[in-house]
Amino acid sequence: MSQIGTRRPRVEDERLVTGRGRYAADVRPPGLCHLAVLRSPLPHARIRRLDVEAARSLPGVLAAWTAADLGSVGLPEGFPPLPPLERVHRQPLLAEGETCHQGEALAVVVALTPEVAADAVERIDLELDPLPAVAGADVAMAGPPVHEGDPANAAGRLVIEFGDVEAAFADAPVCVAATLHAARICGAAMEPRAVTAIPEGDGLVVHASTQSVFAVRQAVADALGLAVDQVRVLAEDVGGGFGAKGEPFPEEVLVAHAARRLGRPVRWVATRSEDGATTSQSHGSVLELELAAESDGRLRGLRGRFLHDLGAFAGSGTGQGGNAVMHMVSVYRLPALRIALVPVYTCEARTGFIRGGGREIGNFAIERMVDLLADRLGMDRAEVRARNLLRPEQMPYDTGFRMGEVPVRYDLGDAPAMLARVREQVRDLPLGPEGSITRGVGIACYAESTGFGQGEPARVGIGRDGMVTVQVGSTPQGQGHQTMVTQVVADRLGWRPERIRVRTGDTRGLPFALLTAGSRSAVHVGNAAAVAARAARRQLLQVAAARLEVDPEDLVLSDGIVSVRGAPARSLEASELVPEEGLEVEERFSTDRPTTWASGCHAAVVEVDLETLRVDVVRYLIAHDCGRMINPTLVEGQIHGGLAHGIGYALFEDARYDPDGTFRAPSFLDYSIVSAPEMRLDLWLDHFGENSPANPEGVRGVGEAGTIPVPAAICSAVEDALLRAGYRVRLDTIPITGDALFRVLQQAGGSELERDP
Repeated sequence: MSQIGTRRPRVEDERLVTGRGRYAADVRPPGLCHLAVLRSPLPHARIRRLDVEAARSLPGVLAAWTAADLGSVGLPEGFPPLPPLERVHRQPLLAEGETCHQGEALAVVVALTPEVAADAVERIDLELDPLPAVAGADVAMAGPPVHEGDPANAAGRLVIEFGDVEAAFADAPVCVAATLHAARICGAAMEPRAVTAIPEGDGLVVHASTQSVFAVRQAVADALGLAVDQVRVLAEDVGGGFGAKGEPFPEEVLVAHAARRLGRPVRWVATRSEDGATTSQSHGSVLELELAAESDGRLRGLRGRFLHDLGAFAGSGTGQGGNAVMHMVSVYRLPALRIALVPVYTCEARTGFIRGGGREIGNFAIERMVDLLADRLGMDRAEVRARNLLRPEQMPYDTGFRMGEVPVRYDLGDAPAMLARVREQVRDLPLGPEGSITRGVGIACYAESTGFGQGEPARVGIGRDGMVTVQVGSTPQGQGHQTMVTQVVADRLGWRPERIRVRTGDTRGLPFALLTAGSRSAVHVGNAAAVAARAARRQLLQVAAARLEVDPEDLVLSDGIVSVRGAPARSLEASELVPEEGLEVEERFSTDRPTTWASGCHAAVVEVDLETLRVDVVRYLIAHDCGRMINPTLVEGQIHGGLAHGIGYALFEDARYDPDGTFRAPSFLDYSIVSAPEMRLDLWLDHFGENSPANPEGVRGVGEAGTIPVPAAICSAVEDALLRAGYRVRLDTIPITGDALFRVLQQAGGSELERDP
């Protein structure tokens, strides 16, 4: 029986749900001391005075440092790699001269206990001269500079285009325009960022709450002048990452520096407010768009400007804008596109990738514009989509985009069939007003790039006892890597799953591996595990063939038993073929197309209370294609979690800053996320399993499939619910909170709500 495609319980869950997980803050070596950080209370200020002498004199304090005390220690200049920017401002370990966002680190204290460290931070003498501050990409474009001496907050301008945009808009029968806004969001992981560093020999062992152990290793090694093999980084368990923990942060280097300088273990654990204010955020997007079309709804072209919020410093979020623009095509035939992408510095935390990674912004843009087009034409919104969908026979489809010199080609499944299935399911739903509640439905389609990078490593080791150890470089945060890799190796090696152990999140024993992000785990880690397992299988069968005096092609290896095809009595325990020292195989997976494309169609059914303006998602429908499913339970878990994120983006999540840069949502008291009551919806799933031609296992990623089209679908559904009750509105901003919806309704009708008879 094939293990791939089988529903199996997650092998990691018993350990995690019984409290036996091991997180970065659970590591408690002898002599552990604690680091605390003094952070800027102001969004933008010149540092007039920063004196740590009083902190140093407190009993129990081992060290207190400012930027001046760090010498050459700093985050490496080239990490993360950035797309071309005219002005690059990288985040320092500790601010020097000026501070550019509320919560930026100014000084650190290391003490014997966390209480003493916190008290010492309070003793630091700090004087700041406030400087003008700006929040919001559109405000910052015309505001005072975030960095003193910088002539402008726009970090550059990149025009992304394909096709003949001028011809697409010339004499276009229909042209619609809109300005869209997406509020900033946080990663909001249950486990805040944490790091524990332990001196070991001439190097360090670092336990970090990160999605990228190899990137943290590189950053620490470069910052401290160490060879990478002197630094071991582990992330044994991570209580959520969602993209926000996908790159190195100053605290990881600061803790490592403190441990090495003091010669003893050091730990830092972010408070919830610290985590909210300093971990990478996302969105804060402003899109000014025009869509041209034929009178029958067929698309001609999209153009506009995309203001992309970088925050105060350039980090991984610099690459998110391009990802968003690439996903503006969605699953449609779009002949031409021109978007001016303008990354903008603001007095806010730096931006990074959070679930969706910009795909949801690009999808929100095109899906909202298609809805607007349908309304302008007086056509059914789903019908306009159907007229523009790419069809299976058009694959591989050249989108027109280029990544460098490489064309971006779709290998989508059957998008028309998925839209048809969803339309069929919502056709007879009861919609419209009933008392104070009105119900509506919205549909959105999506394409998702899944996977990136090359050379993903995996190692398979087989002992004489028949136990198999698999090491992969990826760092899971709940996705089920151990379960997924176990099933792949069991199938491709021919072993019993209960005899397989999977190691993740450890830099020792493997060459460099990329992070867990971008729906790449099944695509790259799964295929790497399969390649290594097949290589180990071949070696075992070669030994067995010599011992049984048959051709290797005549042998079968299943459940750890090697037998002769057609003569099962001639068999051997595969473990008997393993040499005394064990068998170890390391392989790397690469492919001509590191990215494969998933796709699907969502429909949201919402209820709007016309008295309170509360919005509830009561039913949600998803038809999707993630290729061959390794474990349907894992797939559905990813979709459920992604849907929760998408509902949060649509209705709740707002990392709000005042116009002067004051952060108003540092904790869960102020930052709303989806919880169990909001997920008591009726969820319908339909799996379309069109194997991907881009990798041997035929898989497509699914980590963000549940997130990408959700904001667009919910916006469309809320508009539909209100229209059925007689209120015609346009929703161009997420999240759709109750007060935001009230303002939209007021603006639509002046002093009275605009209600159609």
